[in-house]
Amino acid sequence: MSIALTHSLLGGVPLLLTLVLAVLIFRRRGPHPKTYQMTEEWTHAPILWASDEPADHGHGAHLTVGGGASGRW
Repeated sequence: MSIALTHSLLGGVPLLLTLVLAVLIFRRRGPHPKTYQMTEEWTHAPILWASDEPADHGHGAHLTVGGGASGRW
């Protein structure tokens, strides 16, 4: 087997396969929702992200609020 054939098989085939897959994947664009502009009125309900909900971490029957860490020096 010649060096040119070896290089083309080890480098050219993966490159060709990558190019074919990229063309198949990126040739079409799916539906995309309209981008929100800051000048538009917000119509959705608020989403509050907080860590103060009771959570049972599996260490017994007691509930703790949020998380936390403690230790002694």
